[in-house]
Amino acid sequence: MHVPRRALNMIKYLILMLTFMCFVVEIIQIVVGAVLHRLFATYTVFIDNDFVRATHFLIAVGIVLIFLSIFGITGIIFENVVMIFLYAGMFGFVVILEIILASAAFSMYNRVDSMLSRRMNVVIQRFFEDSFMRASFNHMQNSMNCCGIQSYVDWGDFHPGRDLPNSCCRRFDEGCMPHERGCHAPMSDFIGSRIHMIATGTVIIIVFQVVCIITAIIMGTRLYVYKRQLRTAGLSSGMVTTSEPVMTEKPKY
Repeated sequence: MHVPRRALNMIKYLILMLTFMCFVVEIIQIVVGAVLHRLFATYTVFIDNDFVRATHFLIAVGIVLIFLSIFGITGIIFENVVMIFLYAGMFGFVVILEIILASAAFSMYNRVDSMLSRRMNVVIQRFFEDSFMRASFNHMQNSMNCCGIQSYVDWGDFHPGRDLPNSCCRRFDEGCMPHERGCHAPMSDFIGSRIHMIATGTVIIIVFQVVCIITAIIMGTRLYVYKRQLRTAGLSSGMVTTSEPVMTEKPKY
């Protein structure tokens, strides 16, 4: 029985290490989701709601997997077969949800340009009517060092006869000198790179989590077989102690 026990211990320590790494990865996932949510919230008028919901989902999945990792580590330490298989099963279900998230993120990445064009047109049309949209567009132009959608000419097309907003100007030598580039290209790069990070990051996490699931299943299977062999041999999985023989006669000196 010593050889299978050594092999079982190797698998046990391996999956403990992998599960702890999963725990650390989920903390990173929550932090990244929170940072991306804050960035997207800054430009909420320019992006669709499902982009923001993707960050919510990223944070929620990370929190669930942290508790699930703790559950799995507990089952592995105490060598509880039921807990290990439950851990692997629930982990597998969450991985399916993450696959859906990754697919949705890749889909969102492909429609960033069309989304920005549609929303920027709405915002620039209502620039002088809606204070929130005005503040958002000004913030975008200041932070991205840009002006208009495709160029500063857009302001004359949408609001003929009005002066350019101050956020359009890179300097004020003899009047406003506007930024030459529009805001669509830098915003597309900004939003697109974040969405691509969610998609590719989730895929990498999924691959790592699948390894955790496979090792958990192997661990649970080997542990189940090991305990069944112990029962078959009439032993327990704990410390086996042999009782002292009972003396029926007093020793003779």
